[in-house]
Amino acid sequence: MIELIIIFALTYFVAAIPSGYWMAQAFGINLTEEGSGSTGATNVLRLVGKWQAGVVLTVDILKGFLPIFYTKDYLLESANPWLLFLLSMLPILAHSKSIYIGFRGGKSSATGLGVLLALNPAVALFTVAIWSLVVFKSGYSSLGSIVAVPLVPIWLWIFGESLPVIAFGLVAFVYIVLVKHRANIMRLVKGDEYNFKK
Repeated sequence: MIELIIIFALTYFVAAIPSGYWMAQAFGINLTEEGSGSTGATNVLRLVGKWQAGVVLTVDILKGFLPIFYTKDYLLESANPWLLFLLSMLPILAHSKSIYIGFRGGKSSATGLGVLLALNPAVALFTVAIWSLVVFKSGYSSLGSIVAVPLVPIWLWIFGESLPVIAFGLVAFVYIVLVKHRANIMRLVKGDEYNFKK
């Protein structure tokens, strides 16, 4: 039990690191008050710069990937494999509700991708490919997530993953797309969403 508490606590505090917020702060910008209000790489790209967004994207993926990669086998072999589902959701929640900045954060797409990369690299690559295609064609990063993320639980099922892992894909889709991207969906409908091509 003590080991599990330590694992969950460390996962939260690592995944909650607001890399985008701190990067923008270094350039005198408060991401929570400008642009979309998100602390993710897209808002960093919009308000700070390309290489800064690249660093933030990499860190956000890693903070989802590393905790799950190093603990998934231990949790799957534990008495309750659903602990893996709970731990897999934690980086997504931690990124969007960071204790370091008043429980604010980003959309969790990159951090969710990191978790998925640890759980099933093949599905992660499929997801990145679909996201990239949609973004390349449309110019909307948010639309890429809205299209690619709902397919994750289907891919996981096709690849024969366990029920807790498939459940992660389903709940992550609901949270990332229907909860965290609801404002983006409204802006897309209105034609006000940020477009890379423009």
